[in-house]
Amino acid sequence: MAKLRGAFSSVGDRVQERPVATLALAVLLIFVSVGGAAQITSVTGNAAFVADNPTYDAYSESFDHGSVAVLVRGDVTEPSTVRAIDRLDRRMSETQNVYAVTSPADQVRAEYGRIPNSERKIESVLGSPDYAIVSITTDTGLSQQEERPIYDRAVDVKQWANFPAGASVTVTGSAAFSAQMSAVIQQSTSQLLGLAVGLMVVALFFLFRGVRLRLLPIVAVFVGVIYTFGAIGYAGIPNSTLTSAVFPILIGLGIDYSVQFHERYEEELERHPPRDALPIALGGIGPPVLIAMLAAALGFAATWVSTTSPATIWFAQTSILGVMLTYAAGILVLLSVLTIYVRWRYDGEFEAVDDADEPESAEDRLASVGTVGRLLGRSSRVLAGHPKTVLVLALVLAGAGFQVSSSLDTMTDTNEFIPQDLPAYVDLQQFQSVTGGGSSTSYPVLVTGTDLRDPEVLRWMVQFGDVATDAPLIQGVDSPATLVKQYNDGEIPETEAGVNRVLADVPEKTLEQYYNDGRAHVTISTAQDMSTGQVITFLGNAESAIAHSNPPPGVTAEVTGTAAISTPSIVSQINSRNVTTGLGVLFVLLLLLAYYRDPVKAVAPLVPMAFVLGWQNIYMYELGIKVSPLGASLGAMTVGIGAEYTIIVMERYYEEKARESVNKLDAVQIAAARVGKAISVSGMTTVFGFSALILSPFPILSSFGYLTVGVIFLTLLASLATLPPTLVLLDGVVERVHDYRASRSRPA
Repeated sequence: MAKLRGAFSSVGDRVQERPVATLALAVLLIFVSVGGAAQITSVTGNAAFVADNPTYDAYSESFDHGSVAVLVRGDVTEPSTVRAIDRLDRRMSETQNVYAVTSPADQVRAEYGRIPNSERKIESVLGSPDYAIVSITTDTGLSQQEERPIYDRAVDVKQWANFPAGASVTVTGSAAFSAQMSAVIQQSTSQLLGLAVGLMVVALFFLFRGVRLRLLPIVAVFVGVIYTFGAIGYAGIPNSTLTSAVFPILIGLGIDYSVQFHERYEEELERHPPRDALPIALGGIGPPVLIAMLAAALGFAATWVSTTSPATIWFAQTSILGVMLTYAAGILVLLSVLTIYVRWRYDGEFEAVDDADEPESAEDRLASVGTVGRLLGRSSRVLAGHPKTVLVLALVLAGAGFQVSSSLDTMTDTNEFIPQDLPAYVDLQQFQSVTGGGSSTSYPVLVTGTDLRDPEVLRWMVQFGDVATDAPLIQGVDSPATLVKQYNDGEIPETEAGVNRVLADVPEKTLEQYYNDGRAHVTISTAQDMSTGQVITFLGNAESAIAHSNPPPGVTAEVTGTAAISTPSIVSQINSRNVTTGLGVLFVLLLLLAYYRDPVKAVAPLVPMAFVLGWQNIYMYELGIKVSPLGASLGAMTVGIGAEYTIIVMERYYEEKARESVNKLDAVQIAAARVGKAISVSGMTTVFGFSALILSPFPILSSFGYLTVGVIFLTLLASLATLPPTLVLLDGVVERVHDYRASRSRPA
């Protein structure tokens, strides 16, 4: 510990000696980060929750065609409308990565060789529909980034095709949804970032009084956020719905680090000249804030290792990089600017300050803490004077919270995560309403093995269809066996050669929907608009049907697709939230044990966090906040983030207790008075930063914002109200154990 303090003092010396060079390094890193930020991509929808999966990768490569649909409403049999559809059809067919385009114009051209001028002739082919659909199918294996230019092209071609005024034309589909979601995520990220900064400015202006350059922490943390953008770009971490929540969080946490550095520097300037104040301040506050930062990082790491959901992993990875880089920015930017400012404005004034180390009484230590500091100190002293009463009350409330945790509602449907007024989502719902479709109504099954055209394999597919359709929620099965029977008068040929002869008559693009790259594709139809519970039941029924139908030796069939993978992944993540929280507690405990090598100092900071884990369930229950995939990680985050407040208070408690003529209650009072204001300011500014999430257009982020605001407030309360009694109680136990051992060691 002493070595770490010495290392930070040396860093303080370097910054104090070369503040301009330190600041120049910080600026250089900004330019480097901009290059990385330009490389950030976005991943949206279910794809953000689908982890690496060989079956899904194989299915995507062979059968998973993306789609863009153009919905045309109005007088769709009017010749000018059909010609516009034909122009759009032909132009999109020439677009790169477009696999096929089908439209009503194809049928009319097939009948007449052209688009006739007679509406009656068109109606004789198409009838009198209320709408027409141009279906644009993309190549398999395309990423969302590769699909988006196709959507952009369709939007441009829609204008170029020159539809008549009476036709209403909407471009929708998976690529359209992905493109608009990416734009909204980027817009939301920048808006939340700006809002969080604005709220922080207000918070610091009114709460962080009595210091020089009180808005400087905002500058430092904003630089840290820029560094984070650059780091995730270079690391290849995509932006997603969940990742966009990181930056308000980082602003809140980064403010903590910078405020602690700032406050301690100001405190040391009261007693030391600038050349000594910075090394002393950084040597004192640097290690506990470093441990607090590492604790926060480990809280996010617990989320990382306990989930397979890519979006949540990206969230955790971005958060880990962010807390580290905002911590570094606090040293590089804030301390160097403060040093330059103090040297410019106050250097001469401080040279005359007497630097003699004279013992100070408790009253002297409390003389300049201000009204807020005195109030916090006295309150902590009163609470610490009744440790058993305070801790029993806190424990009872936590126990009640753990009891209600099982009653909390969950948010598992990815449609609930997105803005319900998102134009692409509204268009998709409108498209499904007009065309009679619903939400996902079919799930793919990938069949692999050898001789997939063998009659025995086809007969198994027929048997699988019979078994599956007898199960609840499964409405039908479409398989290569269905295709063969369709082209062979309802019969399966006796030989593989016979099967091949039948399939030779099937159009190539139709055949590729069932057989491609040595794999086969089966589709299971299911009910529309199923709940999450029904989806889980359906998937279980489908897997049971595969097992009970006994696939031939060497043949494997697996249900796959984004919905089939993402839904169980989300449910599993929510159900394992206690495991994630337990990992967070374990990681932070091991960190504290490694740093302090003292079980009391390792356990004490976690006791208030244990209370908060229970209290937050009461908060969620009373406000009706649902547990989401993001909220499921909050327990580990709470332990990691809250450890900062408790570690800083505990460190100051032991620092004051080591002074002469200072007892435990004096140490509690001085610690709370001296650092209570700083952690109150940093805690409330964190609340302000997190509150920006409440205004997010994404319901999952807005819900998380309400949750984190309450939890950070509870964490701050627990740090100031329950940690002092915990320290006094544990110290009393240690003293009694020490006295007992001493009495046993005395000679009789």
